[in-house]
Formats: sequence, structure tokens, C-alpha cells
Amino acid sequence: MTDAAMTNTSPVSAVNPDSAAVHTSLAQLFSSAKIQAIEIPLIQRDYAQGRRSMQVDAIREQFLDSLCSALRKPDGIDLDFVFGDVVDGTLYPLDGQQRLTTLFLLHCYLAWHLPETIGIYQPWHAFHYATRPGARAFCRFLSQCRPDMAQGKLSHWLQDQATYLPTWEHDPTIQGMLVVLDDLHLRYRETPPEDLRSAWLRLIDPQQPAIRFYLLPIRANHLDNSLYVKMNSRGKPLTAFENFKAELEGLLRDSSHIPCDKVDNFSRKIDTEWVDLFWHYRGNNDLIDEEVTRYLRFLFEVLAWNHDVKVNHLSSNDAQELARLANELLGPGSKSGSECLDWITQALDVWLDAEVDGVRKPRPIKQLFEQLFTRSSNADTLPLRVFNFRDFDESQIGVDMFRACCELYGTRAWRLAHTLLFYGVLRGLIVSIPQEDFHLRLRQLRNLIEASQDEIRAGERNNMPTLLSEVEKIMAGGPLSEILTFNQVQVANEQEKQSFLAAYPTSQDNLHRLEDHALLRGGLTVFDLDPTTFTHRAQQFSILLAESYDQVTGALIAKGNDGRSAQRTSTYRLTYLGAPRQSEPWEDLFRARKGEKPHPTKEPLMGLLDVMAAGQSPKSIMDAFLNHPDTRKDWRYYIVKYEVMRRGESGCHVISPTAGYSDPTHQQRTRR
Repeated sequence: MTDAAMTNTSPVSAVNPDSAAVHTSLAQLFSSAKIQAIEIPLIQRDYAQGRRSMQVDAIREQFLDSLCSALRKPDGIDLDFVFGDVVDGTLYPLDGQQRLTTLFLLHCYLAWHLPETIGIYQPWHAFHYATRPGARAFCRFLSQCRPDMAQGKLSHWLQDQATYLPTWEHDPTIQGMLVVLDDLHLRYRETPPEDLRSAWLRLIDPQQPAIRFYLLPIRANHLDNSLYVKMNSRGKPLTAFENFKAELEGLLRDSSHIPCDKVDNFSRKIDTEWVDLFWHYRGNNDLIDEEVTRYLRFLFEVLAWNHDVKVNHLSSNDAQELARLANELLGPGSKSGSECLDWITQALDVWLDAEVDGVRKPRPIKQLFEQLFTRSSNADTLPLRVFNFRDFDESQIGVDMFRACCELYGTRAWRLAHTLLFYGVLRGLIVSIPQEDFHLRLRQLRNLIEASQDEIRAGERNNMPTLLSEVEKIMAGGPLSEILTFNQVQVANEQEKQSFLAAYPTSQDNLHRLEDHALLRGGLTVFDLDPTTFTHRAQQFSILLAESYDQVTGALIAKGNDGRSAQRTSTYRLTYLGAPRQSEPWEDLFRARKGEKPHPTKEPLMGLLDVMAAGQSPKSIMDAFLNHPDTRKDWRYYIVKYEVMRRGESGCHVISPTAGYSDPTHQQRTRR
């Protein structure tokens, strides 16, 4: 773990622990490294690790846990690089302030328990802050005092001393040090003396210290302080994502199931190639943190569903949820950590072009999605028409699902249906499906997603693991008989269409155009796939539903349509017949439900399309029905005859069991 976990610095991965760097501990600095003093320079910020906030509290807890654990483990821990100037024997840290300060406090705390350290000057006592005179004096105060370790809070004892200055109450560095000392005391106050002595000896061991780092003197490497500007944006705390990134790297390195070369590759790319990838999607603040976080959360949640790990999909705290999932999926206890890291790496690399001169640049992602999808209603069947992007910003996002994920994942605009479709795209790109197969399989997936609003769900009745598995099967070209979670009526319809196209491949374009109709949305359960009539029926359907839907209800009733009914009581039933302006009632009417075989509107619709192909208009069909001597004057007659009877915007009509309308006082009500 580096200061990136506590401040706004980042490790410089280009530097390796060669002869210029000294592998050391705080105590060894004053012997093997020939350092006489450490002084935090004026340009540094206050000690941030002891700040009180939910974010810093969590990070501090993890860091202190790591340090205390290292004192018990044989192999200890490495804290990465400390950069700084060494002038006349004094080290001026440019990066490493937070870690060095915490180590100084840990040395103070453990030394307070040992009688042989009383009144004895230790070389590491020469640790000072130049940021404020008070902080410098407080460090000297800590090295000279001997607290009562029976206290519940060390800070109370320290603040009660005569040499504790009142002005120190207003120094943020001093207050931060008190917080860390209290946290250390919580960890060690019940520890037996022999264990405290053992921890102290491990800390100051001259050969194998438990807590180590690499000291890289800037001047010794012919560098100057401009490196500090690149490493540190002054006065700004790290973002939640920067903290997560540092924690994630530490988590990966702690896992015995993940090879070091994979971790090195991930750490390098997340600071180089992948930064360039997300830079094109940065927000108005010129940062990519939110965008990277949202995409990573998509990846981590997909992995969690695939590995039976609980997903808090509705959590609004991206960084906190990411940290939890990372520990479950990639932590030391996860035997599938290497597999998960491979997939995350693939899912990021897939958006990069081929390597040129050792560098991979982002591929033209927007153009890629525009080759796959469209929101247009024109007659072309490629790219694939999509319907579930209505909440995406047309002018900014369009059909770019990668951008939508970066901007909207975790918001109401991004739904589980988008996750499934985007996952299908990702699978296809990762395994390099041939273009024609890619388009056909995405079409099939689109059709199933559109029909499965009730089946696509997370939470207590979570279908996402099985749905994601079925997305993989669909994109791999597997048999539809293995698709058991998506809407089964639509699965049967896809099988029927497959058989139809296998026998009549020249009908593919007409069938795909029909699937792309906004009222059918991939489902052709209301259509009869008869090769002798399919083409003219498909053409007439587009004509029939091209503009107003007002006469469609009447024309369908004239051809025998009773709609879809639901009996509510013995005195009335609900009948759904479509609406004059709203599309949703028609979408619902044209999609078959479980047990509807054949579709209740199929025969009337096919008959209507056939007579339209013969030259009749919906109006003439309605007139013929009204004027036919055998037509009964029941509710059907009046709905066809009077436009006002078809005005209900919901498409739902309330019908009584009375058959006729001969008595005007017995007229039935049609309502929304």
C-alpha cells in the first residue's frame, strides 16, 4: 500500500527497486541509509490519515490492520516507494509523508510499553514536521513522554499533561496523530507484554524488519522536484476511486491465487492504456474517476452474479460496493481470483486497438456501436434496431453502450435489460464472433430481452445469474432448447423463426424488418409464418400501423377480433383491443402470453392483412361489417361504428355479459 491510499499521491510504476533505491525500514534508515533526521517539508500538507470521515476512517482501519498484521507474520509487508531529497543527512519526503508519520507513531506507541526505552534517545526520534511549529514540538513531546497505558483513550492522557499546549487543539496534524494513537491503543491495550515486546523487536529488527519500503532519493537519480508535481495535486484529497485503486492493487498482491505477472500487468494498464480509453469519456470536471468506477462496477456485478456472490445492485455508493465485491471476488479467500482478474482485464482490453510499437490506443467505440445498433425506424435490417435505450440521451449517447455504462450505470436510466444486452456485446467482442453471426445472435438476444420484462429481475427472486449464463449460450450460438429462463413463449417463437428461415432463407430480410417494427419488438407470436403469405402480410402490417391506430381496432373487430379478455367478476370482464394513439397497448396485445396458442388476435390480424393485400382499406372493411345483414348490434358493432367508443387511451374496455344494444338504456360503457 502506498500513500495513494491516504493522500493524493500515486506510485510511479516506471521506477524499479534497483541499486538507486534502498530497501529499508524506518529504524534502518538511521543506520544503513545514513539518515540523521526526517523532516516533513513546508510544501507538504497536514497529516491526513487521522482525519475523521467515513472514507478516511475505513482506509485508516485497513492500513493499521495491515501494519499490525505484518508484525505477526514472518514475511511482513512492503509499503512501496518513498521519494525525497536527502540534504546533509536529512530526508525531506516528497512522497511517503503519510506512511512515515504513521510508522513514527507506531514506533512511539510500542516503545512506550518497554521499560528499557525509558529516557533513552532513539534515532527515529529525529522525525519532525516543518509545516507548523506546533507539529514539530508535538513530535518531540511524543518521543519524551511515557503515557499511562491503562487509559481508555491515550489522547485524554496526552491532552491532560502540563506540557501539552492549548494551541495544539487547533492543529489538524496533531489532532490526526491523536486519532491514530487512539486507534493503535484499541488494537493493543489487551495485548500481553510478551506479544508487545515481540512486535517491537519485529519492527526494529536490523536484518528482517516486519515493515519495509524502498527509499528512492530524488537527487541521487538526477531528478528534480518537478516529479512531485506529477505525483501530487496539492491540497486535494484522493477521490474514492483513487483510494479504491490503491486498495485493489494491495488486495491483488495479497492473493496467493493470482500470479504476480497478472497483477503487474493490471497495475500498469490501469495507470496507462486504460486511462487513455476512459479519457474520451471524461466528465465536465476533466476527471475519469466516476466513469471508470461505473464501468468497473458493471464488470464486478456481472462477475458476482456469475460466481454466486451477493450483489447490492441498488446501492448508490459505487466505491464502497466495489470494495466489497473486490474483496469477495479477488481477495485472498477467493480461489477464482485469477479467473476473475483475467476477465476484468479482457473486458477492458477489448476496447483497445491492436498493438502498434508496443502501445495500444482506444478503438473507435462509438462507430463500433453504430455498426451494431440503431434507433432509426428505416427499412434496413442492419444495424439492429434497439428499443430499450429510451432513457439514454439521444444527442450525446445514442447507441454507444460503453458510454452509457460509463455515464449511467447504477442510475435509473440503466436497467438490467441493458446489462444483459451489453454483456452480449462484450462476450461477442472478447471471443471475436464473425460479423454475420454476431449480428444474428444479438438480434436473437434483443428479441428475448424485449419479451422478458417479467423474467429479468434481481433482488430476492434473482434471475441474473441464469440469464447471464444464457446470454453466453446465445452469443456462442448454442441451442435454444437450453434457454430456460428467458420468456419461454418467445423462446418458442425464436425456434419457429429459426426453422422457417432454415427452410426459406430468402425471407430473412422481410422477417427481420417485421421484427424491427416498434409494436412487435422482435416477437412474431401474432404472425403466421406461412411462406406463401408471409411477404405480403409483413408489408401490409407496416401500412396498417404506419400512422394513426384509430381504425385498426375497428378493422380487427370487423375481422372477428375479441381482443385479450380477463374476467373480473360475474358482471363484467376487461377486454384489451388497442388504443387510438398510445403504442404500449398494441405492444402488449401483439405479444403472446403463456398458454396463448394460438395468439387470440392472430387469425383476425392475418385475415385483415390478406384483404388489405387484395385492395381493401380498413375503413371499407369496417363499413362492410356494419352493413352486413348478419352483424349483431352488440358491443362489437358499436365500437366499430362510433369512433368515440375507441378513444380509451389504455386500450382496456369494460364489457358486461349482456349481448345486445337494442335497448338504448341498456347501453354498455367503454372506458379507459
